[in-house]
Amino acid sequence: MKKNLFLVIALFLVAGLQAQQGELKMQINISGAIPGSSLKDLTNNASLRGGEMGLLYGVSDKLSVGLQVAYQDFYEKFPRAIYKLDDGSDISAVLTNSVQVIPILATVRYEFTPEARLRPYVAAGLGGGLSFYKQYLGEYPSSANKFGFAARPEAGVYLPFKPQSPSGLQLGVYYNYMSYNKYGIKDLSYMGAKLGVVFPLRD
Repeated sequence: MKKNLFLVIALFLVAGLQAQQGELKMQINISGAIPGSSLKDLTNNASLRGGEMGLLYGVSDKLSVGLQVAYQDFYEKFPRAIYKLDDGSDISAVLTNSVQVIPILATVRYEFTPEARLRPYVAAGLGGGLSFYKQYLGEYPSSANKFGFAARPEAGVYLPFKPQSPSGLQLGVYYNYMSYNKYGIKDLSYMGAKLGVVFPLRD
């Protein structure tokens, strides 16, 4: 009798593990960010204009791999001042900097306690990113767009909507590195926080 009971319990545990292994989940988040590193030379303003989408495939109950695409928009308008042009002349103008970044990252995520009610996790992403930089000196625009290396370490918590639910809320913080190296700007990196939902994609 005890042997049969142990077998039934073992089957349930394996079934629960397989339900997370091989499961494809989508995450959709809104994000806010603070400029870091060289990006602060272009703007010091925090940005609430961001979001991301990602797919995660369960390799095990703790480990997932996937793809993530994010977007963040930074903007700052500076008061009118005297600026020197390339030809040596001076201009009195309002200076505006506009920066948009789109990291595209292969992601690995690890949950420490996959059966708990509150599940802390860490994640890392590597890939590339699109950077769009525009500067307006009064009525005179200039731009420099680039594709470069991108990387992101991340940590956060995942809260299922109910025990054993495949869907839930997540809250995370991260540092996003974006190479750039143009106009004396070495990178367009920033620190961010995100809030979103995670849910399975079923056939």
